[in-house]
Amino acid sequence: MTDFDQDLKQSLTTQASRVPQSYELGRDAIVRARGIRRRRRVVGGVAFAAVLAIAVPVGLQVGDAVPRGDRQIAPATTEPAPPPEITGPTRIDMSLASLPLSDEPPLIPYIDGRTMVAGDERYEVDAKGDIRAAAVFNGGAHMYINRDNVVELVRITPQGTGQLGAAAGFPLASADLRWNAYAIDDGQRGVTLTLFDSQESTAVSSTLTKADGVDLHAVVGGTVYFRPILPNGTKLPLQSWAAGEDAPTVVPGSYAATAVSSDGRLIADLTKVTDFGTQTCSDVVDQAASGATLWTTCKNQVLGFGPDGLFAWAGPEYADGYAPVEIAILDARTGEVIRKLQGPGDIDHPVFFMAATFEDEDHLLIRAEQDGQTALVRCTVSTGECELAVPTVDGTSLEGDGSPYLLAES
Repeated sequence: MTDFDQDLKQSLTTQASRVPQSYELGRDAIVRARGIRRRRRVVGGVAFAAVLAIAVPVGLQVGDAVPRGDRQIAPATTEPAPPPEITGPTRIDMSLASLPLSDEPPLIPYIDGRTMVAGDERYEVDAKGDIRAAAVFNGGAHMYINRDNVVELVRITPQGTGQLGAAAGFPLASADLRWNAYAIDDGQRGVTLTLFDSQESTAVSSTLTKADGVDLHAVVGGTVYFRPILPNGTKLPLQSWAAGEDAPTVVPGSYAATAVSSDGRLIADLTKVTDFGTQTCSDVVDQAASGATLWTTCKNQVLGFGPDGLFAWAGPEYADGYAPVEIAILDARTGEVIRKLQGPGDIDHPVFFMAATFEDEDHLLIRAEQDGQTALVRCTVSTGECELAVPTVDGTSLEGDGSPYLLAES
């Protein structure tokens, strides 16, 4: 545990009773908001920019498949709920300027300029630099900040802001916001991976001596699923590490994961890379069914799952350039395309899909850009209806001060 972690633990223990209610950032604030608005859950999301480059796993040559192991993750004990009835068209053409504005803002954490918003709570971010990613926990947030082309990770709480070190990846939150995982670049020593428990105000760490960075995919209770990144850019197969374990272990199956569900049950596995990365194929496997492959696709790259495992969202099988101009919502059990979201078809006014996360079982929240503006768009999976969850604002990720909106990483 770092000196800052020790100080934070002592501070949170002795000052908790004096923390103003207006700073109650996290799950409690969201629960209160749910009592007023319709129920939503905080679940997994992925920034597409993190997977634009196709990284070939160790031992995987172009055109080869990824080898599998025999051992499996401990299965989940709950079954997904019956799916909702699907109506409406498969193809959805959208223009941000023509979408209606909802009277219901996002109930998953997001950043509006320099303000962290969680339910009805708003918290001003007192940290210099461009905010590129954030993970909320009960009582604060970890933020990935670019300051003068140097990336650092900071922890923000009502007691103040603390610098944790050079960031080695985006931070990530568990669905209940109790746990955060983050990675610090320790130079020659490698990367320090940390699990922070906001309920106990404690942190445990493990050193990844060969890694230069980390892609975090899911935090399930006190376990984090991630892929280490070597100095040459190669991503190692999916690993897991739990608080209390001495070191991470490779998840049986040696998955080149692009997404892991919030309960650790479903894994999207990049199985084949052809034509020098211009075409890819993926499996979705179910760890609750002994690692059985549910389906295979060579048309989409799965990047996130819904909270109940019924739906997934995906980008195209290959992406190059600024950001994808179309994404899809899939049936996570069969791979069937339920919705294909894209811009209005005007090459001069494309919609760029920057990131997405499921708000709940039936709603996907998307950070989208068009014509120099950014919006958070909510699309209902079952009906295909889309709306603005917040008003469009001027500015995009291309500008020097970062995106005006960000979805929290969870």
